[in-house]
Amino acid sequence: MNRICCTVAFLLLGCTFAFSAELDNAPKAPVPDAPKLVASTPAKAVEAPSITFGFDQRIRNEDWNNALDMNSVTDDERRQMRYRTRAWVKYNSEPVDFVVGLVDEFYKKYALKPADVTADRLNMDEVVFDNLYVNFKKLPVHGLSLSFGRQDLQRGEGFILFDGTSGDGSRTAYFNSVDLAYQHKNSKFELLGILDPRQDRFLGIIHNQHKYLTEWDEQAIGLYYTNRDHKSSDVDAYYFYKKEVKDFRAPSNPQFQPNRNISTLGARTVQRFANGYSFTGEFAAQWGGQHANAATGAPAADIRAWGGYAYAKKSFSSGWKPYVLSGVWALSGDDPNKPRTLNGFDPLFSRWPKWSELYLYTLVPERGVAYWTNNKMFQVEAGLNPVAPLNIRATFYEEVALHPDLKNLKVFGTGTHRGESYQLRADYAINDKWKCHVLYENFVPGDFYKAQADSFFFQAQVMYRFTAKLVSFQSR
Repeated sequence: MNRICCTVAFLLLGCTFAFSAELDNAPKAPVPDAPKLVASTPAKAVEAPSITFGFDQRIRNEDWNNALDMNSVTDDERRQMRYRTRAWVKYNSEPVDFVVGLVDEFYKKYALKPADVTADRLNMDEVVFDNLYVNFKKLPVHGLSLSFGRQDLQRGEGFILFDGTSGDGSRTAYFNSVDLAYQHKNSKFELLGILDPRQDRFLGIIHNQHKYLTEWDEQAIGLYYTNRDHKSSDVDAYYFYKKEVKDFRAPSNPQFQPNRNISTLGARTVQRFANGYSFTGEFAAQWGGQHANAATGAPAADIRAWGGYAYAKKSFSSGWKPYVLSGVWALSGDDPNKPRTLNGFDPLFSRWPKWSELYLYTLVPERGVAYWTNNKMFQVEAGLNPVAPLNIRATFYEEVALHPDLKNLKVFGTGTHRGESYQLRADYAINDKWKCHVLYENFVPGDFYKAQADSFFFQAQVMYRFTAKLVSFQSR
């Protein structure tokens, strides 16, 4: 399998040079890392079969300090470069699509103190399949389609369904999944099946580093309904039944999670009004059960949790097209006085930096990276577009825990005030192939943490992306 993967990788790279002359006609690339709807969709027009090649290169510089423990005495500053390279080939036709893609991301961490004898060298990391799926867009039943394999499944604002591989950062976000969909006009009903092991065991890996994609094996089945039939409103509704089993950590580890099953039922709505006003809300209820843990004496427990948000937005049509947004996000938390009932919201498949690139690392001592739970966030945001290729936004969050965290008193205090988050981001589209952004975040911790030194995060990114049509099979 590894020989096959290497052969495919070299062929893809070869195509980069062989067909570079056609790049000027490539379609405009989407905004990098933005939520996108990737699903089985029936074709609406006759498509001439074609084969398209795509490539993108992302380079990130990141620098952060005090992100894990809010303690300026301990030295946890990090400076690093991240290089992610992706290449893919897509066969597209009226009845069926086939997509195969490879990705590699490696880090270069810089030595900042004597204990760091040398900085990381620039070495290739593992190369993995981030896409390998078939999408049958036309089945015998009109409106029915079927997509299966390794594919992205990103719905709504990513509150429940966005990232199936949270353990590898933003390198990949795929799901090993089946999506059986029925579409009528602009409404869609999907039956989803997901099987994501904690380490990839389905496809070959070049230079395998045995990375964990999440802490446990994940299995889920779900129903997702999307309605876009009305100009002024959107409606989503969903139900998922999920199992999280075989946590790789030792049962004696305070963060070890015994096997659990959880159901999630929720809905989302967007209402657009006149004069640039809109309202968005989503709410999900969760229930299920978790096994006992004999190693720590934790009993079996019922799961009763919830999460949701509501925000209003006003967009202005004049000048720099500014907007303002305000809302609240709430995720239930575990009550330490109720060991037989777990009330902490389970982010299901949404462990990604939706609210902060910095704070997802701060969550590591609680439940794990980007495990959003036990938090109530009040948000105020403003943005503007001073020139066509430039977008600027400023965001503020006031964060409060519903319960204190008493499991790790080296990091956490006895209060519930998490703190304040300040963010400033600028995105600049150089052209349809080159895009870049800079992001600065400052978090001021409250009494939820034992130490209360400010934490900082800076990120600068540049991304190059193109697609080129390699072959077009014209019908006769």
